[in-house]
Amino acid sequence: MPRNARFFIHGINDVRLPSKMLCRAKSMKMNPMGYKTVKTDNTSQYVRPTKDIPGPKALPLLGNSFRFMPFIGEYYNVNVLTLMRMLRDKYGNIVKLDDPTQEQPRIFLFSPELCKEMYKLQGKWPTRNSLEPLHYYRQSREHIYNGQYGLVTSQGESWQDFRSKVTLPMMRPDIVKTYAGQINEITSDFVEKLPALRDPKILELPSDFMNELYKWSLETMCSIALNCRMGCLKPNLAVDSEPQQMINCVQEAFDLIYRLENLPSLWKVYNTRNLKKLFHALDTINAISEKHVEFAKTKFLETADNTNLKDRSILEKLLSIDKQTAHVMALDILMSTDTTSNAAGALLYYMANNAEKQEKLREEAISVLPDKTTHITEDILKNVSYVKACIKESMRLFPIVSGVLRTMQRQVSIGGYTIPEGSNVMACHALLSMDSIYFPEPEKYIPERWMRGNLEYLSYKTLHPYVYMPFGYGVRSCVGQRVAEMELMIFILKVVRNFRIEWHYGPLEYKSQIVNSVTSPLRFKLIDL
Repeated sequence: MPRNARFFIHGINDVRLPSKMLCRAKSMKMNPMGYKTVKTDNTSQYVRPTKDIPGPKALPLLGNSFRFMPFIGEYYNVNVLTLMRMLRDKYGNIVKLDDPTQEQPRIFLFSPELCKEMYKLQGKWPTRNSLEPLHYYRQSREHIYNGQYGLVTSQGESWQDFRSKVTLPMMRPDIVKTYAGQINEITSDFVEKLPALRDPKILELPSDFMNELYKWSLETMCSIALNCRMGCLKPNLAVDSEPQQMINCVQEAFDLIYRLENLPSLWKVYNTRNLKKLFHALDTINAISEKHVEFAKTKFLETADNTNLKDRSILEKLLSIDKQTAHVMALDILMSTDTTSNAAGALLYYMANNAEKQEKLREEAISVLPDKTTHITEDILKNVSYVKACIKESMRLFPIVSGVLRTMQRQVSIGGYTIPEGSNVMACHALLSMDSIYFPEPEKYIPERWMRGNLEYLSYKTLHPYVYMPFGYGVRSCVGQRVAEMELMIFILKVVRNFRIEWHYGPLEYKSQIVNSVTSPLRFKLIDL
């Protein structure tokens, strides 16, 4: 530990300073070590200035952007998770990264206690100034969004107003459970399709199987959100079909947003090539989505009087509250297919690589599904504790996002440092979830960590509450968490009840950008049971 850091911890009584320095410190409202008295949310306290936060040294005008440039940059072509690991290993638990395109620096937090401090300071309406290219696009399409930009990019009171309207159909357990029937139907269709996808000689799925998972996720979300089928699971789907265009454009949009926001770019100065490509991808997504949203609206108006509220789609439930909110939320849901499909791909990988865990999960599946075609209901999902543990452990090893971002709405103090108003602070939970301090044998897939009554692995009871956050934290946590968990439970139950899954290739490869996306060809071997 640096000498000045030790003094900071132990206090000023450990050192003696000349009287002139003491007088100067008092006159400047500083403590004798030179740390300014800063007014934070709670009280005035001695904190170190922002410039003292450890981190890579920035150059004038360039900041740290040169570190991300091709050939010369140490962070060039490095994914988000690897970047976080490099920063923590070199600089410690709190790291500053200066960015010339941002007025304030980016701050990374690598300990649960620092994450806790951040969450306590996030304010009544948590703000995250991220995905700016997406927000810029939505502001330019007022004929669609009409001042309501959705949960992802809205801030402050407008975000709170939108969130309060969509929480009921997206999160209330008694409403979410009504979606089980639709998810079961589509997942059954998907599982029935799997044998035809295999190579008949070696029983392996094709190298582009990840695309099939995207189709399953998109079809599921279309059914839940709009109460209609998009046709994603039809055999021999054309490459220029609407579902495939939608899938391609969603992936392209996420990639472009990441590049525009995190790599050197002049998109804020003029319409760069990548910005134009992003707008084209988002226009395509909206054009396809609009068609299905309008169809669902018409269908709802024709049958509204004959349908129970609980049996309606998310769009139909929201139409009775606010038409514009319903429209924007439906568009957001159809763009979210990337997350669930990648989580499903990773879950299959961990099942295939852990035969003992897979067999234990299959035993539970057989106990609740006596027949392979048994309809999965909400009551069944209440009795699959090992399935839930398997999903939690998979999301620990393969989180969909690398951390949780909050933009400080006022000057605060975190970790003994001044964090200026407007700073983007990232709680890096993906790295914490792989730390042996919190998870013994962190590289291993051990669902038993999450089981009540487990005596060998005590993580479930002793885990620090701010380590594992796969769906975010607080009022700005993922609104689709319960739906996503239900999708994954039904998915893995159906698959392991019908097949034994094997994997005969190397470690799972992925890219880490806005979301973590599987890049390995998912050539799983499926053996009929």
